[in-house]
Amino acid sequence: MLNNHERLMIDMQRIYLKDRSFAVDNLPSEAGLLVELLDLCSNDDAGFEQYTQAIKKDAGLTSQFLKLANSPLYRQWNELTDLKRMLVVLGLKNIRKIIITSAVQNFFSKLAKSKDPQQYQLWLRSLLCAHLAEQIARKIGYPKTEEAYLAGLLHQVGILLLLINYKENYQQILEHYENGRDFCELEQTNYGIDHCEVGATLIESWQLDSLISDAIQFQHSDTEQLLNSPTLLKIVSVASALSSPPDTDVAEEDITKAGDLLQLLPDICLECLAMALDDTKQVLAQLGFPGVHFNEEDSPEAVMQARDQKADELAERIKNIALTHCFLNGESKDISSLVKELRINLDLLFNLKQICFFSLTPDGSRLVADNDLKLAKLDEIAFNLSDKNSVLVKSFNQGQTLDSMKQQGSIIDRQLTRILGAECACFLPVSGKTEKAGVLAIGSSRKELPGLKEKLPLLELLLIEIGKKYLEFNAAEPDEENISMTEFNKIVHEVKNPLTIINNYLYILGRKLEEDHPALEEIDFIKEEMERVGVILANARERQQQPGGAQQVDLNKLIHELNDFFGNSLYNAKEIEPQLHLDLQLPVLQLPENSLKQVIINIVKNAVEAMQEKGSISISTRDNCFQNGNRFVELSIRDNGPGIPDHVLQNLFRPVESTKKGHSGLGLSIVADLIKEMSGTISCYSSQGAGTEFKILLPRLIESLPAD
Repeated sequence: MLNNHERLMIDMQRIYLKDRSFAVDNLPSEAGLLVELLDLCSNDDAGFEQYTQAIKKDAGLTSQFLKLANSPLYRQWNELTDLKRMLVVLGLKNIRKIIITSAVQNFFSKLAKSKDPQQYQLWLRSLLCAHLAEQIARKIGYPKTEEAYLAGLLHQVGILLLLINYKENYQQILEHYENGRDFCELEQTNYGIDHCEVGATLIESWQLDSLISDAIQFQHSDTEQLLNSPTLLKIVSVASALSSPPDTDVAEEDITKAGDLLQLLPDICLECLAMALDDTKQVLAQLGFPGVHFNEEDSPEAVMQARDQKADELAERIKNIALTHCFLNGESKDISSLVKELRINLDLLFNLKQICFFSLTPDGSRLVADNDLKLAKLDEIAFNLSDKNSVLVKSFNQGQTLDSMKQQGSIIDRQLTRILGAECACFLPVSGKTEKAGVLAIGSSRKELPGLKEKLPLLELLLIEIGKKYLEFNAAEPDEENISMTEFNKIVHEVKNPLTIINNYLYILGRKLEEDHPALEEIDFIKEEMERVGVILANARERQQQPGGAQQVDLNKLIHELNDFFGNSLYNAKEIEPQLHLDLQLPVLQLPENSLKQVIINIVKNAVEAMQEKGSISISTRDNCFQNGNRFVELSIRDNGPGIPDHVLQNLFRPVESTKKGHSGLGLSIVADLIKEMSGTISCYSSQGAGTEFKILLPRLIESLPAD
C-alpha cells in the first residue's frame, strides 16, 4: 500500500497522487448506454431495477453513483457497495439528474467525440471483467456478488482517469496494454505511477467500507503474494487476467492462477468465462452493437459506424433536453427554497460546495447574500454597485463571468473568498431575459480553477433559468402560511398511526419468514427507516425551549409518551415487556426536555439491542432523593439482559468500542455529557446474567411561584 506521503485524496472532484492531480468528475460513458438511460428518464414507469441493470453496464456512470451515494450527504446510510441499494437511497429524481448531466457532459466532451477504438475496447474489457468476477463469485460461494461485479467493472478506472488527464500522450501508452505487467512498468516509466495506483486512490477517496480499492491496486500481483489475501482480491486478479485482452486465447498461466488462488478447475474456469462472454454480448446487443463479438475478427469500421450512429443519436437527444428542466423541476415555492435547491444541485452534480448567491436589494444599490447557511459574517457583507474595484460588481454590471485570479479586486472580494474557505473565487452573473437578478460566487482553489472553468458552459446555461425563476419569485407577493402547534401535533399524531400499523405488519411478516430468507434483510432495512421517521416526528414536535434550554417538564408524562413510542417500535421486534413504576407525587421540573428524551432513548435502545427476545425493561421515578445535602429526583432504567462485562464497565461512559455489533459505543458517552449539563449524576449497576440498571439523579428544580 502507498503511505500517506505518497497518496493524498482531496474532495470529490480531483485526487492527488505522488504530487500529481487527476480530474475525476467527468468519467466518459458509452453513447449507446446514455441513449438507453435517457429513454428511462422519460419513462415515468421506470423503476430502480431497470436503472440498476442499465447503469451497471458502465464503469464511468457506476463510479459517479458510487461516489455520490457514499458522500457525506448520504453517509447516514453507512457505506454502500450494492448498486441497487445506492439508487434507492439517492432516489429517482437524483438518478435522473446524474444521468442527464452525464449525457450533457459527454456530449460536450472531446473524449466522448473521439473516434479512437481504444476507449471502446477499454469499456469492453471492463464489462467482461465485471461479468466474469460475478460468475466466479457465485461459483465459489462468495456472498458479495454485487461487490465483485463492481470491483471488476472498476478494475480499469485508473486507465480512464489517465486517458482523461493525459489524452493523446497516454493513448500511445495504451497501445501496449496487452503486455500486462509490462504495461504497468511502462506507465511507471512515463508518469511515475500506474493505472492500478490511480484507480485505487480514486476508490479510497470515496471512503468505502470495502476492499475494492485493494483489489484494484493488487490485481496484477503474483499468485504467491495473493495466496493469503482476502477473497475479493483473488477474484479480481483472476477475472482481470482472464478478461484482458478479451480478443485472444486464454493463457494457460491464467488458468493455473485461478486454480491456485480459488481452487477453480480449468473446465469450471472456462465455463465462467463463457457465461461472462454471453452476458457481455447480450449487453452489446442491447446497446445497438449487433454482430460484435470478442473471439471473432471484428470489423473496426463496423464497430465505429455503430458508435457514430449512437453518438449522433445522443447528440440529437441532447438538443431536445433542457438541462435546466432537470435542475428546476423541483418543488421550490419561494426564493429561500430556490437557493437551497440550487445549493443541493450544484453540490450533487458539479460537486460545488463553496457557493453563495448575491441578489439585488429592492432599492437597486447593493448586492447582498441570500444567507441560506445563516453565517453571521455573510450578513455583514454588501457590495455597492458603485464599487469600481470589486470583481463581483464588475461581473454583475458587465454581465460577464469573471474570476479573482485575473483581477485583484477589492477588499470585500477577498473577504468573501475567505468566508467561502477558498483561495480564489469565480463570479457568474444571474439574470432573466431583460432584468438582472444577482451573482453566484463560487469558491475554488488555484489548482481547481481550470477544472471549474470547464464547467462554465453548463453552469451558465443553468443560471439563465435560475435567474428567470428567481425574478419570478421576487416579483410575487410572499405567501406565508403558519400552522399552530396544536394543529401540528394533530398532524404528527395522524402520521404516527399508519407508521404503527406498518411496523406491526412488518413484524408479523418477519415472523412468518424463515431465518435465512433473503427478504428479511430488506424488511430490517424498512424497519430501520420507519424508526428513523418516528424519531424525526418526535423531534419535530418538541415544545418551544425557554432561555437556557430549560422548560417545564412532566417527567412521568414524558416516560409514558416514550413508552408508547417504544411499544410500537423497539419493544415490538423482541417482544420486550415494559414495566413502569412512577412516583405520582413527582413535581413538574425545570429541565431541558430534549436532553432528557435523548438520555432515555439512548439507554433503552442500548438495552433492547443487547437483550434476547421476551425480556423486560423497567422504568421508575422517585421524588425526594437527597445526596450531599442536595435534593434530587431519581430516574431508574433497569433490564434483565445479559449484563455488561467488567472491562466494559470500567470505561462505560467514555467513547469506546461497544459490545453490540454495529455500534460505536458513543451513546452512553453522550448520555453522560447530557446528564452533566443538567447538573445531574448517572451511575450503573450491572451483573453478568442478571441485568443492568442505570440510576440518574436529576436536580429537583421547579418553577418558583409568584409572590402574593
